Amino acid sequence: MTEKQEAQTKGERVMSRKPDGILIKKIRGKTFVSEIYFDKESKDTFQDKLLKIVQAERKE
Repeated sequence: MTEKQEAQTKGERVMSRKPDGILIKKIRGKTFVSEIYFDKESKDTFQDKLLKIVQAERKE
């Protein structure tokens, strides 16, 4: 392992991996690209995570 690899933070290591999903949405002529990363050690399913997002949006 090189010194550069050892100096990487956890956040940098996470960002260097491929996204688990990519969402592309066009709104009023602008394209928004969202990369989705999931914690492989999480017990939540995709459906659980999506439900939490929907519930949070309703509260706003």
